[in-house]
Amino acid sequence: MPELATEKSSLYDLTPPELESFFLSIGEPKYRSSQVLDFLYRVPVDSIEKFTTLPLSLRGKLAKVFTLAPIALRATLEAKDGAVKHVYELTTKAPDAALESVWMPSEPADLASSDKPTQPRYSLCVSTQLGCAEGCKFCATASLGLRRQLTTGQIIYQIVHCRTLYGNYPDTVLFMGMGEPMQNFQAVCAAVEILTHKDALGFSPTRIVISTAGELDKLEEFHTRFPKVRIAISLNAATDELRSTLMPINKRFNLKAIASFVRSMRLEKRQKITFEYVVLGGVNDTPEQIRALVNFLKPFSRRIKVNLIPFNPSVGINFQTPSKENVLKIQETLRNIGVMTFIRRPRGASASAACGQLAGKFWTSPNF
Repeated sequence: MPELATEKSSLYDLTPPELESFFLSIGEPKYRSSQVLDFLYRVPVDSIEKFTTLPLSLRGKLAKVFTLAPIALRATLEAKDGAVKHVYELTTKAPDAALESVWMPSEPADLASSDKPTQPRYSLCVSTQLGCAEGCKFCATASLGLRRQLTTGQIIYQIVHCRTLYGNYPDTVLFMGMGEPMQNFQAVCAAVEILTHKDALGFSPTRIVISTAGELDKLEEFHTRFPKVRIAISLNAATDELRSTLMPINKRFNLKAIASFVRSMRLEKRQKITFEYVVLGGVNDTPEQIRALVNFLKPFSRRIKVNLIPFNPSVGINFQTPSKENVLKIQETLRNIGVMTFIRRPRGASASAACGQLAGKFWTSPNF
C-alpha cells in the first residue's frame, strides 16, 4: 500500500480492492472507495480538492499521500487519417524520451471491405513501458532500449485522459504501444483489473487486446488470470532462422514453442489467438517464406486469425513497405487454408503514430 513519500503515488495506481483496503487502513469506511472511484473514472476531475463528496479533512489526507495525473500531456499530433498521437512526459522524473499513445478512428481491418459504411468507433493504443528491450529490428521503439517501466497509473491514465480530450472512453484498448506488456507484468495485470472492474472502467475483457512479442511464460499466466482478454502474438516469420534475425526473443521462445502454446490454450467459444505479421518487402513476403507460413499455420488454422501489417517506414529502420498486390496475395493464400486473415490499415503514419513508429525521438529536441 502506498505510503507518504517524496515521490507520491497516483490514485490511479490502485485497483478498487486496494483503494478499499487503503481507506480501511486509515480508519475510514470502505464506501469511501466508491466515492473516489466516481471521481477517477465516471466523472474524472483534475484535483483531489474536487472530490466534493469527501470531507475536507479527508481530501487533505489524500492529497498528502497521493497525486492524480501521473503523466502530463505535452502535445498532440493529428495525422491525415484522423489518428491522434498523444505525447506525454512522466511527472515523477524527467525522461529522456516521451511517452506516446494513439487515439484512432476504427475501421474495417480488411482492405477488401473498406468501402462498407461503419458506425464511428475508436481504439486507443496504449504504452506499457518507456522504450522496449525486445530489440525487434523493424520497430522504432526498439531503438530506445528500455528506459523505464510504467506504473499502473501511468498506463491507466492514458485511457482516462481520453475522457477529457474527447468526451468519451475508447471502444477498444490495445496494449500495442511502446513496450512489451509481459515484461511489465504486475503493472499490466493491475491495469487490466482496473479496466474490467465494474466499479472502475467496466470494460468487457473482449474489448481489450494484449500484444506480445511472444513472452510465452508470462502470457500463459496472464491468460489464466484474464481468459477473455484477446491475445495477439507478433510472429513476423515462419522459419526460426529469419524470426531470430528479426526478433531476438525467438532464441528463447521459438516457433515450436509458439505452436505448442497455441495448441494448448483453452479458448472460449469463437475465441481465437491473433498472429500479427508485419510484412517486410522482400524479406518475409517471398514465396519461400509464405510457403513456410502456410505450413506453420495449417495445423491449428481454426484456432487463430492473422493480421497482416504492411511495414510502416521509420528513420533508421532499413526495411521496405511491400506492395499492396503482394499483401493481398498473402491474404488470399492464407484464407485458402482456412485462416481468417485481415489487412490492417496504417493508421497515423503521417504523425509517426502507426504500428512500429512510436519512439518519442522527435520530442527530445530542445523545442519540446
